[in-house]
Amino acid sequence: MVNPHFVATETEDETAGEIANVWEVLGRRWSLLILKNFCTNEVIRFNEFKKLLPGISSTVLADRLLELEREGLVSKKIYPEIPPKVEYRLTLRAKELRVIFKELGTWVSRWKVPRITTKTKARAGARTAGR
Repeated sequence: MVNPHFVATETEDETAGEIANVWEVLGRRWSLLILKNFCTNEVIRFNEFKKLLPGISSTVLADRLLELEREGLVSKKIYPEIPPKVEYRLTLRAKELRVIFKELGTWVSRWKVPRITTKTKARAGARTAGR
């Protein structure tokens, strides 16, 4: 006999598939940091992102913004100017992620583990060697 509590419904399977699709985009490097920056900035231009995210290449930034746009999380507005002015903002759908970011931040703060640095390792090694 099959336990009804462990049988996934078609709706649950669809939801799991949709979550996997969104997570495929969100799980890529830089995606969450791009979205996190919208928590403090309503509208961000491409070069502003470059300043906010040191180390990201223009190619990767453009790719991530395009992926987020295709996923319906970011909208892009192009102004007919020379040079072109392009602004990015969260969609209504993505603004709901702010609650998740806040909770994630709370979780990280609660479970933060001190990082082990080279200095920490050296001190630990010196203490061990002195025994």
